[in-house]
Amino acid sequence: MHAEPADEATLVPPEIAAAAVDMERVLEQEPTLSDFGFGLADFYRMHEEPAAKFQEDRKRIRDLDSLAQFVVARGWLSKFAKLNSFNRRGNSYGLKHIAERDIGYVSNGVFIAAAIAEGFSVRRIDNGPNAVFNISSAAWGERNEDRLGRVRADERGV
Repeated sequence: MHAEPADEATLVPPEIAAAAVDMERVLEQEPTLSDFGFGLADFYRMHEEPAAKFQEDRKRIRDLDSLAQFVVARGWLSKFAKLNSFNRRGNSYGLKHIAERDIGYVSNGVFIAAAIAEGFSVRRIDNGPNAVFNISSAAWGERNEDRLGRVRADERGV
């Protein structure tokens, strides 16, 4: 199932307002999160004005298009169980690409912010832009089953 990507035209004003409030809460909690993800790419560390690039990315995550992505990504993420530990199956960047099959484009930072807003535990990977979540392997289109085909307790969110 592939949905049309959300944009500001698809959101009603109350959704935009609620998304903006939730995004601000996430950004207060995560001061190094921007549209890019956590921090800056290595490319921008060499740039003359890395702080300006970060501020630009931090501003972009609050744009109407980003808020529309945020709403749709939250809806997609809400379908998956939260595990008791971080899922090392992949990172935020890889998982966002899987989500994009259903929801259209979403930036890495918006996807991370959506996971935080949905109550997932998020851990930045080293000093890079990506993170891991405590999300069920079903998000990657997999189910962890035992030999008899029963879904493990951690996949049911137990």
